[in-house]
Amino acid sequence: MGDLAVNPYFVKEACMHLYSIEELCYYVYNNAFLLDDGFVNEKLVTFVRSELNLEKLADHIEEIAGKSGSLSNLARILNNEVGYYTENEWSSLIEDIESNSRMSLDVRKKVRADGLLKSGRFGKAMEEYENILCDLTDTDEQLIAGVYHNLGVCAAKMFLFEKAAGFFQKAYENYANTESYQEMLLALKLSLEPTGYLNYLSDHKESYEDSLEVERKMEILRLSWGEQPAYKYLKEIEQQKEEGGSYYESLDRLTDDVKGSYRGYVNGTW
Repeated sequence: MGDLAVNPYFVKEACMHLYSIEELCYYVYNNAFLLDDGFVNEKLVTFVRSELNLEKLADHIEEIAGKSGSLSNLARILNNEVGYYTENEWSSLIEDIESNSRMSLDVRKKVRADGLLKSGRFGKAMEEYENILCDLTDTDEQLIAGVYHNLGVCAAKMFLFEKAAGFFQKAYENYANTESYQEMLLALKLSLEPTGYLNYLSDHKESYEDSLEVERKMEILRLSWGEQPAYKYLKEIEQQKEEGGSYYESLDRLTDDVKGSYRGYVNGTW
């Protein structure tokens, strides 16, 4: 539908160019929580009219440009005139836009980063959280603590436990809460030698009760690890070694599996 743009539409929020109406639909659908009504402006109207040669669509967008609720109305117009996504998907997006319109830009950015974290894209999520801290306009201590806490989660998921401990500590310093403090202790336990961790607890007597909870969590992790396929596979490899079997070939297969998973992760397909 429409032409490919000779002069693409530049979206400064994402530092990217859009060349077609389909790309506009894709961008709005996947990034609406970062946008506000200001996205629907005369520049967008001109792009749709002059570059994509979609006169009727441009007229509809021009009618809502600069008005309150224009972003959700843009989604309705794209649903009616273009499609690309299903009606249910557009309806869900419109509900999210109207809900997000009551949030600050920093909160909307955090929602985006949280989505990346939940989807397992830890490196990209960490980058998003760090950008929030660099461009922060909100002084809400709980929001800032939440960003630091989730940075700690990202680091821990990537086995950067020392770095994770630092993020959890900053989260606790900004907004004292038990979860961040216990996660900090857990990250310290995983990053320090046993004597170093015990020395820390000795210097911080107030950590005693929380350290007991950390030990409880560690025991749960140990028990759950025993049920994981990777653990069982490693035990099988160990048994093969004891029996003189193809130990190194099995390790190579396990390594190849891990590499395959990693490639899928960095390509955003995991």
